[in-house]
Amino acid sequence: MESMCTAYEQLGADLKVSDSNVLHLTRRSWMMTMLCRRGGKEVEAEIARLLGEKKEMEGKLENVEAEYVANFHTTEAYTNFFDYSAKVGHQEVLAVLRSEHSDLNIGSLEKRFSPPDTEG
Repeated sequence: MESMCTAYEQLGADLKVSDSNVLHLTRRSWMMTMLCRRGGKEVEAEIARLLGEKKEMEGKLENVEAEYVANFHTTEAYTNFFDYSAKVGHQEVLAVLRSEHSDLNIGSLEKRFSPPDTEG
């Protein structure tokens, strides 16, 4: 479980997105990070369940990739892609992101794991 939690933290840190979309991404990354940090049997069981679905989902990666690349700046594409990443594992997702977005700055955005600033 620890490696999966680290993977989610890394995935959130790896992305550079425009200011208009950072709130959606940050909120999702923060939620998963908080879930992982709490630990517990429920979180372990859910992660194990999602990983167990990997074989079932493998054939769908190309469709999700295409949607993600075509609609990078939409909330729906973020949601679909990150929900899918929970099922297929972080290495495949990071490989797609690295190949499609040359401006990724790996590991340098850890501050994005702070809760979203809702005051404006």
